[in-house]
Amino acid sequence: MSSPNSSAWTLRFSLFGIPVRIQPISWVVLAILGGAFGVDDGGDMRRVLTFVVAAMLVLLVHEFGHALTGRSTGAQVEGIEIAGMGGTTSFSTLSATRRGFMLTLLAGPLASLLLGALLGLMFGLQIGNAWVGLRLAFEMPWADTLSLDLQQQLMVGLYTHSVPEFLIQFYTTGMLVCFWWSLFNLLPVFPLDGGKLLGSVLNNYKIPCVLGLVVCAGLGIWALLEAQWFNVLILGYLGYINWQYLSVFRRPR
Repeated sequence: MSSPNSSAWTLRFSLFGIPVRIQPISWVVLAILGGAFGVDDGGDMRRVLTFVVAAMLVLLVHEFGHALTGRSTGAQVEGIEIAGMGGTTSFSTLSATRRGFMLTLLAGPLASLLLGALLGLMFGLQIGNAWVGLRLAFEMPWADTLSLDLQQQLMVGLYTHSVPEFLIQFYTTGMLVCFWWSLFNLLPVFPLDGGKLLGSVLNNYKIPCVLGLVVCAGLGIWALLEAQWFNVLILGYLGYINWQYLSVFRRPR
């Protein structure tokens, strides 16, 4: 797996027989997402580093979900590349069946969700209550305030078990990233997994492109109203990609 964008700073390794390449820009983008521009002290720096490590782990697990599932359904995997805030799994040949292709697409987000559950379980075991950790993994992303009984059980667990602060940050950050990035990847927007999956189900890629434009516009307006400028840029870029795809699919063959 070679790329003209590779540099001496590109991290390369192989796992499960699959070559992996992590581009330097990915560390920069993840640091920005983690709040690098708002660092005032050592505590802020630790939170940014924790986010970068947790997010990179989620990206790798997501892409290995695609790669290993694809390989099990007959696809030939070329390698994995992490660049920017996302990753790509390259195949020289795809799965022979539509079912295999769809399973390969779903495997990425599902692998991330399973990682989130595993992190919750590990955190729960460290505070003496595995069920509390699992509940936290799936309740925390949705709730502005955790349910009272979960708060009480967390307080008891953290009071009776000594868990380092950086480890708590890693678990909770990882759980949040796993959940929200999986959900984001399932949006019906190209080139996200949800857009590809919908196109495969319908056997029509124009509809997901149009839907992707609508979703990006709606979420982009919401992000603009919330002054989430980085998200506005991401959604604008994804909207542009969907417009480009739609232009291609409209061309007569």
